[in-house]
Amino acid sequence: MPFSAQQGGDLYAGLPRKGGLGLIQIFGGTDQGKVRSTNQDAYRFAVLGEACAYAVLCDGMGGENGGHIASTRAVEIISQALERSLRQPTADLKATMVSACSAANAVVHDLAVSDESLRGMGTTVVAAVVRGDQLCVAHAGDSRAYLVTPEGTLERLTRDHSVVQLLVDHGEITEEQATNHPKRHYITRALGIEPELELEYLEREFVSGRLLLCSDGLYNYAPPQDHLDLITTCASEQDIYLLIDEANKAGGPDNITAVIVAK
Repeated sequence: MPFSAQQGGDLYAGLPRKGGLGLIQIFGGTDQGKVRSTNQDAYRFAVLGEACAYAVLCDGMGGENGGHIASTRAVEIISQALERSLRQPTADLKATMVSACSAANAVVHDLAVSDESLRGMGTTVVAAVVRGDQLCVAHAGDSRAYLVTPEGTLERLTRDHSVVQLLVDHGEITEEQATNHPKRHYITRALGIEPELELEYLEREFVSGRLLLCSDGLYNYAPPQDHLDLITTCASEQDIYLLIDEANKAGGPDNITAVIVAK
């Protein structure tokens, strides 16, 4: 299944946004890049208290209209569901995230089935919830989450659901070869493609540091390991675009979206 990303969704698309209260700050931004005619990335986040926040990022596929609709609707539905549940301090985080993403999957899939012009649309998703010192991440597709410790160590938290990741896992190509492989945009899981969503979920301790959520338009052309300084020093609405601009300097062939959660 080929993957493409072009026009941006949700009310934050194209604008730098910041949310902050107490110990958590979040900065996000998106850009359509230098080649695509539209932006099919979408994101949203909220800080719900001194120790609770969420962020969600989607990268749409399925044609100019389909990709935009899939990513926008998914972000809206997931965000609304997370905000409702996370205002309850005892909410089960795994159940909350799985339920939110599954609800978005059902809506996007139903839209694609009922409208011939949207047939085959879908979107990647990577969503994160921070509550206290707990970090929960759910994802499907090849949008990623990275964790940067206060000491500057970078850890990739998510494993791509993609053809090239399978080739790497089987030892057929190297990580370096995967970066330029002709099938690097072919994903094996996405929200909205099937009636049921196969979601991957993980939990980690997150006392302090930086969490980066990003689309492939960022990490393929501005690898986080090469730009740790920009990630760890991001402290304003404008700073997120210093990172995004690095992908544009490399040609910007895809939509570029990044969200940084700082503790």
